[in-house]
Amino acid sequence: MSACSCRKNIIDDYICSVVKLEKLSDRIFWLTVRCAELARNALPGNALMVFPSDGLEPLLGRPFGVADADPESGEISVCFMLWGKGTELISHFREGDLVHVRGLFAVPFPERDGKVYFACGGAGAALFLYMCKKHPERVAGLYLGIPGRGYEKYAEKVLELVPEAHVFTDDGSFGEGDSMFTVLPKEPGTNEEVWACGPPGFLAALEKHYEYSPDKLFFALDRHMACGYGGCMGCAVETKSGLKRLCVDQSLFRSDEVVKDEH
Repeated sequence: MSACSCRKNIIDDYICSVVKLEKLSDRIFWLTVRCAELARNALPGNALMVFPSDGLEPLLGRPFGVADADPESGEISVCFMLWGKGTELISHFREGDLVHVRGLFAVPFPERDGKVYFACGGAGAALFLYMCKKHPERVAGLYLGIPGRGYEKYAEKVLELVPEAHVFTDDGSFGEGDSMFTVLPKEPGTNEEVWACGPPGFLAALEKHYEYSPDKLFFALDRHMACGYGGCMGCAVETKSGLKRLCVDQSLFRSDEVVKDEH
């Protein structure tokens, strides 16, 4: 295991120092570690696997999309929700802790011309933040929907990285209203797309919103990733053209390409 020295596009193991762990809501946390090579090589859409402990329980790391990276400081960040024993253990990391991280995993987001509207539900925004930071020229807008009260720090973190982001809250306690669907363009332009990440109900609502232009709507889906190398099929998504693995095959799916029960 190396002390943060890797080669680009090579999956390796690192011992990284925790820079900070921030609690952004009751269930959402932001973890930043220092690893110069990972920070330098990370691309939007990549993921890291953070191991909760040095022991065998739990055995597997927990995969999180890269939310931010700073090659100058050598820092790289992920955002995660509490979801079981592994993330509970990670939520207790402290500044200065040395932790086991593996990466980089997952297929980077595709590079193509045109503008993108990013539609995000809850912690789903984290997957697109580095994309917005690294390629601001491609951002038509980022729209975030969250429950409201108790999520102020999370909204502040999103706005810190994407100052022009539009925040909507279910309870209307802050932000620009209670629904992004009142302002999210229903008919994207010729060179525009909508990329979305969030819970199943949110993605279903987006499908309804874009029922007449499914070719414009793309999903970044959340799946369990056990190995990260393509062998276990844990992150496979069922599409109309067969199974696609998030770790090695595809990162973004046209909404009408995905079998309905898969989101």
